[in-house]
Amino acid sequence: MNEKDIDVVQTIETEIGGIKKSLKKFKRKCTVVRVAQAKGWRNVVVVDSKTDKKYFFGKVVNPPPEINPGEEMYIGFEELPYELPGIKQKILLMTLDGFQVDWTMV
Repeated sequence: MNEKDIDVVQTIETEIGGIKKSLKKFKRKCTVVRVAQAKGWRNVVVVDSKTDKKYFFGKVVNPPPEINPGEEMYIGFEELPYELPGIKQKILLMTLDGFQVDWTMV
């Protein structure tokens, strides 16, 4: 990933089991591709504007905020402070004003 592609970078220090770790967080813009209404929430698919990868968020709360295909939002990437098999990052879906609407792990 190229540093100029990243909108915001933040490094935080944390201590887990007596071991200090530096964790990076960053976010960048994405575009909503699809919104589908489920029973108590919405399913939202976004495409990363830099890598063209698609991300699925399955439990986005019902309005507010209103989310429509073609809108820009932010996806945030956070390194995890602990190790899980096959999972390296937590990905957040946020509105442009920073309101977190859902998250997933990849």
